[in-house]
Amino acid sequence: MQVGVITMKEDFLNFEKEKVKYIEIKKEEYIKKGFKEDEAINRANQSWRAYIGNKIQTILLKYLKESLEEKGIRITTDKALTKKNLSEELERVKRSLAINYGKYLFLPDADIVVYKINEQKNVNVIAIISVKNSFRERGFETAYWKLKLKESPITSKVKVLLATPDKDNEISFKNSTKGPRKMRIILEEELDGLYILKDNFESSDKVKHLQEIVNDIVNFCKEE
Repeated sequence: MQVGVITMKEDFLNFEKEKVKYIEIKKEEYIKKGFKEDEAINRANQSWRAYIGNKIQTILLKYLKESLEEKGIRITTDKALTKKNLSEELERVKRSLAINYGKYLFLPDADIVVYKINEQKNVNVIAIISVKNSFRERGFETAYWKLKLKESPITSKVKVLLATPDKDNEISFKNSTKGPRKMRIILEEELDGLYILKDNFESSDKVKHLQEIVNDIVNFCKEE
């Protein structure tokens, strides 16, 4: 288990080196397409944010599968659940997460979905995990989905977790010289867990190092 965490941490630390090369290559590509340098840099940075967000999710997904599937806990993604011709198992997962908006049903934004199946083939969604490289105003989306899930007895027990390297310290610290950080306070209050992949942050019962997410998910399963 610890080896997996160390490998994942090394992968995240290597992102900064990769970022410099990625943006330089993309910038040159945009300049060749006729964009001025400032616009090329902006577009390169936007491209990096999309690229790195997917890569972070891929690393965490692999780690969770390796750590949890041997315990009978299954993993999927919201992208997998939106595909056509789902297996019966994934169709059950999808219906167990759907949020009712009158005539419409929508899935919450859940980069990773954690669930179990009992002997009667009933699906029990344990948690959804939102993976974010950075926050800005988008950080409150995760809290919104938690509140929506709580409205229905079918989805009210689903844990909503957030995983991030939080390299810009947007939620790592609650107490600072500028006073309490609004996003940190709201996310810590509304969500079931915040998991940060770095060593320097203000921890609490809900805010922990990412290496603790597996044990917490196992304990969530025991609560069911």
